[in-house]
Amino acid sequence: MTASYNERTLALAGIFQSASLVHQLATTGYADEDATLASIESLFMIDADDVPSVFSGTQGISLGLETLADYIGSNKSEASMAVLAYVFSLMHLTHKLLHKTELLEQLSQLIKGVKRQKEYFESMQQESAINSTLLARFSDIYSETISTLQPRIIVKGNSDYLQQDDIVNRIRSLLLAGVRAAVLWEQLGGGRLQFLLKRKLFALTAQEMLSQI
Repeated sequence: MTASYNERTLALAGIFQSASLVHQLATTGYADEDATLASIESLFMIDADDVPSVFSGTQGISLGLETLADYIGSNKSEASMAVLAYVFSLMHLTHKLLHKTELLEQLSQLIKGVKRQKEYFESMQQESAINSTLLARFSDIYSETISTLQPRIIVKGNSDYLQQDDIVNRIRSLLLAGVRAAVLWEQLGGGRLQFLLKRKLFALTAQEMLSQI
């Protein structure tokens, strides 16, 4: 698929946003709610018209763009390196996933099931996007699918937070959203090597896109 740098940058920012939110949750017990909503909503955007629509518009991926843009600098904090490690792990596992047709189909069907559940909640005028029931289901789906691939992603942070079911469910849901973004990244022609070789260009593109929001 031929894609512009803007499209690839948005998909890459989707991975960075999920990774950043996971790190926030694991270390502080809190993550930006709007960014979390946009990332988790991306799991339902199965037939989006374009790349921005996957993330509810460019605004929805602004945290990911900011995190990606920060990689222009040479000084890397411990937090930024932790986020980068999650990004590479998500890319690596997604690359493996895309070569396992049955697992990929299973994942797709399970997410469609959650989408139907979400639509039911909406029809009953109940909160849906970050509903605890849906987060718990996404968490289970992550355990049933992505966690079967090796090496598993090890989330590091404060043990007090990592023992709380709600936070664990959010982390796994966001890792699943990171995989969704990484699938899009590969579909648009992205890869780990491409990011390493052209990371400055992607960071500059992210910075330019941020200035237009």
